[in-house]
Amino acid sequence: MMRILCSALVILAFGSPVSLAAMPAAADDFESCGKASGDQAIAACTRAIDSGRYDGPELALLFNNRCLAWAEKQDGDKAIEDCSRAIRLNPNDATAFSNRAVAYQLKGQHDRAIEDFSQPIRLEPNSANAFNNRGVAYLRNGQYDRSIADFDQAIRIDPRSAMAFSNRGNAYQFKGQYDRAIADYDQAIRVDPDYVMAFYNRGESWERKHDLQRALADFRKYAERAPFDSDGPKAVERVAQRLKGR
Repeated sequence: MMRILCSALVILAFGSPVSLAAMPAAADDFESCGKASGDQAIAACTRAIDSGRYDGPELALLFNNRCLAWAEKQDGDKAIEDCSRAIRLNPNDATAFSNRAVAYQLKGQHDRAIEDFSQPIRLEPNSANAFNNRGVAYLRNGQYDRSIADFDQAIRIDPRSAMAFSNRGNAYQFKGQYDRAIADYDQAIRVDPDYVMAFYNRGESWERKHDLQRALADFRKYAERAPFDSDGPKAVERVAQRLKGR
């Protein structure tokens, strides 16, 4: 399975990390809402929201960060609800639109995700991340040419975006244009040799071109550099078995 990545979307609250055991004040909850994750973030954000001390952009930030925490827990409905509240409070917050788009993607609602990812482009037309994120939404929706156009724009704005090169390579791979995909993965690795997903994705293209030796080399590199992902060793074993069967 190809590795397709959106840009990081988290908005952090101010300050340094604090212990949840030492958070009697709402100000500490505000800070922890942006620094913690999962259930801890949800609890801190909820306390800060319910405190009644915040409104406007600050309250929007709290809802936005809780939206992200719900998304981390794969609860798309609650994430959408909170991001929608953030957007009502601050309609020009590009990140809240992006975060709600991620929540829509969790629910497989790619058309709505595309609509939301279009808003950061309207608000921040020179953001490579904004174009990359909408390109990913188009890609997941099977609209490969539109995704390529967005990745082109992301690369034009930031020629060193390994993520955009790798994602554009994925779009070409879905179109069966493996040589163009490999060229993009090569460029992703060139600009960022530590962008390990490009090795996995390039290995898939080599495998589809039946160049199993190169595929095996890329999958081995990925498995070595991403030991947390069981798909790396599986790909190595699969291709090694195919080579033995020749």
